[in-house]
Amino acid sequence: MTVAIATVVSCSEKEPDRGGEEPSAGIENVTSQYLEKAVSYRGATVSVKFDASAPWTASLVKNTQEDEDWVSLIASTASGEAKKNATVRMDFEKNDTAEERFVELWITVEGYDARCVATLAQAASGTSADAELNTALNTYMHEILKKDYLFAEAYNAREPDLTVSYTEFLDRHLLSLGDVNVEDGGYFRSSQSNAGERFIYTNIVEIQIGTKASEVNSLGFGPFISTALAEGSTDMGLAPGFVRRGSPAEAAGIRRGDIIYAVNGTRLTTANYRSYMTSLYANPSGSYRFSFLRYEENGQGGYALNPYDSDIAVTASHVYDPVLHASVLSDADNEAVRIGYLVYESFDLNSQDILKTTIDEFVAADITDLILDLRFNAGGAVAQSRWLSGCIAGEANGDKTFTKVVYNDGRTENWTFSYGYNNDTDPLGKPTDLGLDRLYVICSYNTASAAELVINSLKGIDFPVKMIGCNTEGKNVGMVVSEKDCNGRRFQFSPVTFYVRNAKDYGDYGFGMQPDEYVNNDNTYTDDDADNVFPYSFSDWGNMDFNIALQWAYCDITGKTRWKETPTKATAGASVPEPVDFYPPVAEPGRTGNLIF
Repeated sequence: MTVAIATVVSCSEKEPDRGGEEPSAGIENVTSQYLEKAVSYRGATVSVKFDASAPWTASLVKNTQEDEDWVSLIASTASGEAKKNATVRMDFEKNDTAEERFVELWITVEGYDARCVATLAQAASGTSADAELNTALNTYMHEILKKDYLFAEAYNAREPDLTVSYTEFLDRHLLSLGDVNVEDGGYFRSSQSNAGERFIYTNIVEIQIGTKASEVNSLGFGPFISTALAEGSTDMGLAPGFVRRGSPAEAAGIRRGDIIYAVNGTRLTTANYRSYMTSLYANPSGSYRFSFLRYEENGQGGYALNPYDSDIAVTASHVYDPVLHASVLSDADNEAVRIGYLVYESFDLNSQDILKTTIDEFVAADITDLILDLRFNAGGAVAQSRWLSGCIAGEANGDKTFTKVVYNDGRTENWTFSYGYNNDTDPLGKPTDLGLDRLYVICSYNTASAAELVINSLKGIDFPVKMIGCNTEGKNVGMVVSEKDCNGRRFQFSPVTFYVRNAKDYGDYGFGMQPDEYVNNDNTYTDDDADNVFPYSFSDWGNMDFNIALQWAYCDITGKTRWKETPTKATAGASVPEPVDFYPPVAEPGRTGNLIF
């Protein structure tokens, strides 16, 4: 069993009483890739990072006395000086028992009492039923990998262990290949808590049998950014990167950038906010009461934070809508300029009717330019990426190469902007011509796969594209997805099986695409950023006082001077248009495809 672990948890001892004031441990920003999942039963080396205000030492408290050496501190990391990103490393031995086991990590900072900062769980060894499932799924993945995996030659040079947990099979056998398959994944960035560690894209997941692909059961929040509410305080707030259209969260009046500071009457603090950050983004059910703050104009050229309360009852699923925002921006000084602004989260074939309706709205509005915001778009179906790129490239470029899909045996499929390879892999047909002669793209480290494919394909035919934001993910490979039923459960396997190349045979962006202008350079510092919370925001999509990337693109298109890049009201000559939101009709469950990128 895998359990969700909060960053700061209740531990085996109580904190000392300090006269009613919450004690400070001299510790902040505790992170680890294992705080939200169990450590493998096979063993692992686990890193936990934190900021320490003074010299510190680490110790472990285990929940079992059996085999005292099953987890130990790596001596060189058991103490350290005051610094940001101080690191403790622990070695976990293989768990041969049938019980999950836990260890608490305690940190003592000089001048403070010892404090438990994290509890880590190690999974138990599988039962015989699990062993049967593992062997079946591992054999299934192995047969596909040895034939279709993009790096099959390197994979086939190793002998696989088909008895390991299916959740460990891919990491165990693909990460061990080294940099030969580095394009199946990569290394976490320097600004991330697990910087320098390797990851892979190839994955297997269990999916719900009988659930419609177009429906989701969630509050409708995107990923959150956390913020301290006051200097020196333990009070925290969570601001959603987006709120889905048609979701319970939107119906309750919560917008992108609102700062949630209490849930069901419980204030968010440094001790509990990470658990809420995870659980609210997942798929909860039930009723919720949120207290939140919103930046609103104060009538004096600036903004003030105003408090609100709202109730949410999650009683039914809602249709998934990848259009996070769509509007037309006008220019008060030039009525001929009409700019379509589309924030698109994923290339989802089941939502093609929603995307097409939005494009038709742009055509009816006679837009002259398009700002395509892909900051939260991690990819999806090649067919829909092709269709949207075809809308942008237009009919005049319809017969030109959108992308070349190259498999491990050298076999190549050539997709054009007007049509895909065949009706099986691309059933969407001819795109709608938007009549554009350039494109602005807002991108971030979340922008990947089919989203990057739009950019690369248009550059391949010399269609002008200006990128604003920060470096993209760098995923120049894709998957052919298949499903398998096993023991009454359904699994979806997505191995990396092809490269993509544009009309100029370019596809070497495995380490990301660089924007033309950096809003945020994605390093560990904020002083050199125009917007240090990008790709997040503390206001809704249309507010260009906060949405700096949109402001830059808008000013470039209209020829206006960019205004002060902080949340204050726009100044001389820079009008802020009021967006008009599009709410397309609810889509019926649509097409499905097997080529995912």
